[in-house]
Amino acid sequence: MIERSEIDSFLECSSEFIDKYELEFIDYFVSLYESHDKSYPQKTIQMIAKLIYKDFFNIDIFFTTNEKDIFIEMKDKGIMLNFLITKSILFLLTNYIKESTEKHLEYEKYMGTFVSFISEYLEQFATQISNKNRHKIKHVNFDRLDNFSPGHNIIDIFKDIKDNGEEVIFFNLYKGIPIRHSAIVMNIEDNEVTFKTIQIQGIAMKMDGVAYILKDNNFNNYVKADIVYNDFSNNIVVLKNFNYLLNMPATQREAVRVYPEIMAEVVLLSDKESMTKGKLYDLSVAGVGVVSESNNGIYAGAKIELNIPLKINNTQEVHLIKVEGEVLNIIEYRDSYRYCIKIYPELDEKDKIIDYVKFREKEILNSLNQELKDYNF
Repeated sequence: MIERSEIDSFLECSSEFIDKYELEFIDYFVSLYESHDKSYPQKTIQMIAKLIYKDFFNIDIFFTTNEKDIFIEMKDKGIMLNFLITKSILFLLTNYIKESTEKHLEYEKYMGTFVSFISEYLEQFATQISNKNRHKIKHVNFDRLDNFSPGHNIIDIFKDIKDNGEEVIFFNLYKGIPIRHSAIVMNIEDNEVTFKTIQIQGIAMKMDGVAYILKDNNFNNYVKADIVYNDFSNNIVVLKNFNYLLNMPATQREAVRVYPEIMAEVVLLSDKESMTKGKLYDLSVAGVGVVSESNNGIYAGAKIELNIPLKINNTQEVHLIKVEGEVLNIIEYRDSYRYCIKIYPELDEKDKIIDYVKFREKEILNSLNQELKDYNF
């Protein structure tokens, strides 16, 4: 526990920094949010960012009922609130270190106090918001909540769909390509449901290893299920273990995101000598993912330049795409890093990326059809 005198000294010494970076923190939080989601108006997100900033430097953190309701609503909608807050606080810490290094060396002795503020805020957020939210979900009664089709459990809803001759829409990703087709309910036995859909959906489901059903007039939330077995010769799939999902980010992508199999170079704009090579994890006109075994000083928020060699057709001609971007997040694995990067292509580069995505989409769909042919019907 930090001594009160130490907290007072920190707040007094850092008052100039706290005042100076409030608007920058709010702008960063809003920008980060809008790069992932646009369901809330900008003024609402600005208000939320201001509340977070106020609470962060509050000695006795207390989330009001209104704040809790807003945070829990956002989390229920699938917004990555923990990610937004943590990344924004790290942005603040980075600037605190920068200010300390450049002109306010007395900040250095309070670095531990700043980190303690971070730990305290995240701990209180987990206790008052995340834990409350998890508790709510853990004990949810799907038969009584309006959010989850009142008066019916999932199997009952499938019975109604079958009786009414209605359909469901399956959704799967295959190497980044969305596969989405309708299905009819053929049979219901205990907790297993038999569906008939087209072959391409069945094989995509098998390759994905799980089944997803989209929201519609019958389901207010997405549904996930385990596959019992596929009968490709009759276009049949049997599912069980149905569960509701609060969100499916893959359905909200603004552009098709394909999985390439090519290498790319990531270069820090501030340090042209610092280059990281890695394999493209995914690619769209809005952003890329790069997996690499090295880091070379790349950090979340870094401005970077990407060099990506693209084959846009069946010829061997390679188009080198150079595009600037920003590292939004870094996911660290045991022996590698995945960089999530928002890109800002010029018109010519954007057209080439669009052409490549279309070409790669055809390749991927052809490979999916080949997977289908490999099964003996």
